[in-house]
Amino acid sequence: MTAGTFDLIHAGHLRLLLEAKELAGPNGELIVVVARDQNVMRFKGRPPILPEGDRLLILRNLKPVDRAVLGDLSDPLTSIVRAGPDLIVLGYDQWADEAWLRKELDKRGLRIETMRMGKFDVAIPSSKDLVDRVVEIYCRKQDLEE
Repeated sequence: MTAGTFDLIHAGHLRLLLEAKELAGPNGELIVVVARDQNVMRFKGRPPILPEGDRLLILRNLKPVDRAVLGDLSDPLTSIVRAGPDLIVLGYDQWADEAWLRKELDKRGLRIETMRMGKFDVAIPSSKDLVDRVVEIYCRKQDLEE
C-alpha cells in the first residue's frame, strides 16, 4: 500500500508506484490511497489542483495500481485498517513520520512493515517542482509575447 495526494501525476509518482508494485511481488496487489481534498487542505495548507474524484480516476487507470481508494476524512489510518496490507511504502516527501506511523499501527494491533523510498532520480521529482516548471515556462512565454 502507498498513499498520497497524487496531484498532477509525474515521473516521481510513477517510479513510486512501480517500485511499490515490485515490492508487492508477482502475486501481490498494490493498493493506493488517494488523499481527500479536505485532507490535502489540512496537511498541505492549500487545495489540490485536481479534485479527489479526478485523482482517483487517474490512479485507478495506471498500470501498476491494482486498487485505488479515497482516504478517510477523519482518520488517515482507517484505509490501512480496512485493507490490512503487509507493507506500507512512503514517498520521500510524505508528511507521515515512520516512527509515528509504527506507533499508531502498534496501538491498533497491526504488524505492518513500513519503508520510506528515497528521492528518485527523475527530472521533476515532485508536484511542486512540476508546478514551478509550468509557471516558469508560462511566465517566460508571457514575457516573450509582451
